[in-house]
Amino acid sequence: MKKINKKYLLYAVCAVVVIAIIASFTALIAVPSVKRAAIKSAKNDLFENYYSFPESGMITSENGFGENKKNSLLYVKAAFQNDVDCIEVDVCFDKDNTPYVAENAGEIDEKTMPLEYLLSFVDEEINASSQRSHSINLHLTDASGIEKIDELVKHYKMEEVCFLTGVNINQATYIRQNCSIPFYLDYEIEKSNVKDAEYASKVINHVSQSGAIGINCKADAFSDILSIMLKENWLKISFYGVETELEIIEALRFSPNQIISENPQLVRSILTEWNANAPSSDVIPS
Repeated sequence: MKKINKKYLLYAVCAVVVIAIIASFTALIAVPSVKRAAIKSAKNDLFENYYSFPESGMITSENGFGENKKNSLLYVKAAFQNDVDCIEVDVCFDKDNTPYVAENAGEIDEKTMPLEYLLSFVDEEINASSQRSHSINLHLTDASGIEKIDELVKHYKMEEVCFLTGVNINQATYIRQNCSIPFYLDYEIEKSNVKDAEYASKVINHVSQSGAIGINCKADAFSDILSIMLKENWLKISFYGVETELEIIEALRFSPNQIISENPQLVRSILTEWNANAPSSDVIPS
């Protein structure tokens, strides 16, 4: 076998490198372009519908909004200063079943905020503001001391301000029997069955029988049939993990009662744009 000429080998290597660079550069241009086209198409589809975000619908800031520490007072203040409807915080309990704003009992120390302090702070914020109220999404990471949460919420007369998420189907009966605070049922939707009417009916039954006010789930595992059946049964829809512009647009078409997002301002801006561009309900088709 003849030896490969070093000159031709060098040419071949250079050609491969050049092709790789061109391909990478093309991808850098093409991917954002495709993404923008997808967002524009999804937004146009949304704006063709009547504006149907519920009047009582909530834009909830995901825990740690604004790159602040999760479950901190700095985060809570930053969220309220950015005009969100609702804040999300984790709640767990110490050995005496005292509720704290923390993800788990192992995090509780002298610097951890007690839930009572948070409720008193929000109560003062509500009383100081004449323009709007604030709601609190209490995400349970433990249900053992749920009675203590119920007592605190009633003490501060915040029954209409607070609600629970993080409740799974195994905890629902216990919470319903020991707490009067409304709750969403956290539910993992099966993507492969989400468009099946029989499966949707099964989900509705689980949510209804749990005593929940609605379902809390990922928006990317949802369907029109599930949305319709939930609303027909007067059950609410809450989506979590809605972050990108495309995810927000696709979630909004189901007219959810709550969107939990790390980008609450973007959610509000899209809602404002939709409201401005949606077909008028006064227009009578010819």
